[in-house]
Amino acid sequence: MHSRVGSVAHLLFVDFIGSIVWFPVWWYTTGFMKVASSVMRSLRYRAQAYSFAIWIRNFFVPMYGQYDWVGRTISIFMRLVVLIGRLIAFFVEAVIYFAGLVAWCVIPPIAIVLALENGVLSLIPHTVLKP
Repeated sequence: MHSRVGSVAHLLFVDFIGSIVWFPVWWYTTGFMKVASSVMRSLRYRAQAYSFAIWIRNFFVPMYGQYDWVGRTISIFMRLVVLIGRLIAFFVEAVIYFAGLVAWCVIPPIAIVLALENGVLSLIPHTVLKP
């Protein structure tokens, strides 16, 4: 059984400081892989939700059972418009997800730099900063 001092020392030095030191390593390895796999799952889900395969498979099937040439032409045109719209929406979502991955990597260093910059500037007396 550990003594209370040993338990507090273990908590302070190993658990607390160790977690602070380990956090950046986790953020850019395990954390990034979890976020990236979540993004890939979300994009696969969105591709299934847009049901591209069904729209392409039924591309030349006339809508509402109108088998004359006007019905087929309108059906092809409408399905083309819908497919283009869904492709654009999927592309926009993929770009947003990719921007989220980039933000995952870029925001922590930027936050550290800004915090250090503001912290260092706040230590300097304001009379020194004025011309």
